[in-house]
Amino acid sequence: MNRPNDLKAPTFDSLLQSFTADLGASIPAVIWRADLVKNEITFLNDHVIPGLEDGITSLLQDPSGAERILADEDLSVFIRFQEHLRQRRPVSEVFRARGRDGFMRWLYIFGTPDPELTFCYLGMLADCTGLANGILKRGSETSLSDHVALFSNPVFMVDVGSHRIVAANRAAQATLGIDPDSDGTDFAAFLAGNSDAYLRDIYERLLFDRSWNGLLSFRAADHSTLNCLARVRAYDRDGNNLLWFSLIPRLPEREERVAVPAEIDPAIDRKLAGAKTLRDLLRVLLESQPGKARADAAMLSQIFISEGHVIVTGVGEPFEKLAENKHPYQGSIAENIVLYDLDQVIVEDTAKSIKPIDWALFIPLGIRSYFAVPCFRDSILRDVVIFCSTSPNAFSEEDLGPYRDLAESMWEHLPRFVGDLSDQHRVDR
Repeated sequence: MNRPNDLKAPTFDSLLQSFTADLGASIPAVIWRADLVKNEITFLNDHVIPGLEDGITSLLQDPSGAERILADEDLSVFIRFQEHLRQRRPVSEVFRARGRDGFMRWLYIFGTPDPELTFCYLGMLADCTGLANGILKRGSETSLSDHVALFSNPVFMVDVGSHRIVAANRAAQATLGIDPDSDGTDFAAFLAGNSDAYLRDIYERLLFDRSWNGLLSFRAADHSTLNCLARVRAYDRDGNNLLWFSLIPRLPEREERVAVPAEIDPAIDRKLAGAKTLRDLLRVLLESQPGKARADAAMLSQIFISEGHVIVTGVGEPFEKLAENKHPYQGSIAENIVLYDLDQVIVEDTAKSIKPIDWALFIPLGIRSYFAVPCFRDSILRDVVIFCSTSPNAFSEEDLGPYRDLAESMWEHLPRFVGDLSDQHRVDR
């Protein structure tokens, strides 16, 4: 018989499963877990919010779901929640959603990183319409400093009219050397490493889209250059036009993966060398699959982080009528690879996905699972090859080596069709 101190404490995951199994149905909230590498969401209870029976699933999985049911003024709030989710930061937000009955409800969403499962996130969403007035009153009394103080990454706010930094959290102060006690800090000095043309493009996007994300260079506190993934949002407060900056400093340059020639049939290499178009290259990959073929289609995504988009080209029956087209970098497979420093991405079932590119591209074309292999040059993500299947769970970690070798055998042939990989449009700014 075990003594009390010999008993193992239950893990957080086992407690959560027990909690949702015993009480989940009676809790007036939707409880869920998201795997941010697999881009997969799992609902842990069966709670339904009246009037939004199907809307909550759509809201959390498909980005277009937010546009369909959320109040226009609250879309930016939901985007902020998604940013916290992607970066595994705690979040607490309130926004309005219109149900099938036409009634506008206030929803409260709470999320936090899973303490046990790496790259997983736990969330709860509840109807809080009855508490809306109290919440709005509390929010109106919050200062700018309070807005940025909760974040652990560098976050600051800039007054558009004066070009001065008016609020900065501790991380931004330490990283950029901002003095919060000075009479505002001149923002232009921190952006001197970016070209005027590049900055003009960002400001134009903010004017029309009210948001931008991409790479920016900043002058750090020690006067070195700090490259960051930046998320910028236009923000109006008490008649003032502000810009919200949230920075993720780039990880140290990753060690280049030396492309050791894989054991590829020489005949395959000859076919790649003889390809006349980019689609010919992709067809060679599709036709040269090892063993039992898993992929029904193959795609190349060319990555333009500084311009905020990717360009995709596909072959195979699902992509038969797909022309080369452009998609936002935000929400793409490439963004996940950069954000989490991944060497590959496996999505087992797109039907459970929370990634915008899956709902905008793969799901409408019948793609249920895929395996993505990134190509880095000079420590910058340039391209991604994606093997796609119309069946779920087509790819598993154990037997993907030959697919990675196939993808890597293509890298040396890409410059003939996608241009010089040091092209100015791909430069890591």
